[in-house]
Amino acid sequence: MSYNTRKVSAEINRILFVKNLSYNVTSEELYDLFGRFGSIRQIRLGNAQGTKGTAFVVYDDIQDAKTACDKLSGFNFQSRYLVVLYHQPDKNMLAAAAAAASGGSTTNGADSADAIGATPRRRMQ
Repeated sequence: MSYNTRKVSAEINRILFVKNLSYNVTSEELYDLFGRFGSIRQIRLGNAQGTKGTAFVVYDDIQDAKTACDKLSGFNFQSRYLVVLYHQPDKNMLAAAAAAASGGSTTNGADSADAIGATPRRRMQ
């Protein structure tokens, strides 16, 4: 694995959070779309009531994730405009803590392993 010496913003990481997906999208369709930008380690498609229409896309390389985020944010895919963001676990933890403090549910798309279905690792050729 080669390391790129270019500096990237602290918010940029190799995990993308994708929203506004069709409920009928498949992991294979997401691999085909996001795989155009680099090797994908994993895609986790939301399958619970609160996570449908979302996915996490994990790239092997941070630069591939940055390119995908730049190119696919706002992209029209299956008649829906994608919202592609960098996964920010610190913000998710703060939101979960705030929900717990207010007596609300602490389960959101990023915190529940049961709510997100994992797909096997696949390298792009």
